[in-house]
Amino acid sequence: MLCHNIAGTPATGRTGPDLTHVASRTTIAAGTLPNDSGNLRAWIEDPQRFKPGVNMPAHHIREDEMAALVAYLGALK
Repeated sequence: MLCHNIAGTPATGRTGPDLTHVASRTTIAAGTLPNDSGNLRAWIEDPQRFKPGVNMPAHHIREDEMAALVAYLGALK
């Protein structure tokens, strides 16, 4: 992750929000969406759909990678 920081990992980005405790948040996308796995997946795939003009690019990754990423982020409490 080049854009986000996650404490205790090599992810030390400063462009996007800190994701260290993302799973403990009630919302994602600056309060735009409830924080659940479906919304997290949709946000990663196409953030412009929910917040036009947001700096985060769309990410088109394989299904197995997306499932692993969403599970990982969901464990960051």
